[in-house]
Amino acid sequence: MVFACYAIVVIGLGQRLLVWPAIVLLPRKRTALVRAWLRLHARTILWMARVVGGVRFSIHGAIPRESCIVVMNHQSVLDIPIGVWLIPGPQTIIPTRDRYRRGVPGISPLARLARFPFVSQGAGLSRVELRALLEAVGRVDRGDACLLLYPEGHRTRDGQIGSFMRGGLRIAFTRTSRPVYCVVADGMTSARTTREALAQVAGRSVTVAIVGPFAPPADRSPESTDAFIGMLHDTMTNALARMRGLGRHPEGHVDASAIAAH
Repeated sequence: MVFACYAIVVIGLGQRLLVWPAIVLLPRKRTALVRAWLRLHARTILWMARVVGGVRFSIHGAIPRESCIVVMNHQSVLDIPIGVWLIPGPQTIIPTRDRYRRGVPGISPLARLARFPFVSQGAGLSRVELRALLEAVGRVDRGDACLLLYPEGHRTRDGQIGSFMRGGLRIAFTRTSRPVYCVVADGMTSARTTREALAQVAGRSVTVAIVGPFAPPADRSPESTDAFIGMLHDTMTNALARMRGLGRHPEGHVDASAIAAH
């Protein structure tokens, strides 16, 4: 209920009454304004999770303040605010499912405001989708943005690292040499959807590990790019296995010191 009110009143009305007028008056400041707006919401949502829901976060590693590509697994509705908050550099861009372009109060206008590329996740990319992805990667290559990718394409049911949808990854890794970081989050498999989160988010412990940087292959051939994607998948799978296998207490919480020492 708290988040629903926040999404409608603060995110929705705030964009109409504050952010859009500021962008009209200061168009050159659009990227900085959008970055600050995204990070404000990420921070506030995570604060709600901690204070209202009693969620505990343990984060290991950090991403430098630079333009980069972040590849993150997808377990729950909290993954996006976690990912945005962990990226301290330029504005975060997140390729987003086309169905979220409209119809979600607060969130849909926010995605359009941030110029997220919308994709249908079909067998191939349309010309519009390809153009949007190329524009996003170009901004990353120029140092104007960071790219946050959830290559599984959906929230997994068991929390394991699923198969990667490689189209967007191939576009990113063959058109920029910006560093790549892997982010693996665990502990929210029971809160995959908003409905589940309403009933089961309270008291959860979320552990996040940041691994990297990794440099995309220099030759940018399809074979090298696919091998690089496979390496990222293996790295994230192994990181999740370590997080789940090290230092577990009987009640299911993870001993953060054991993961940090590993």
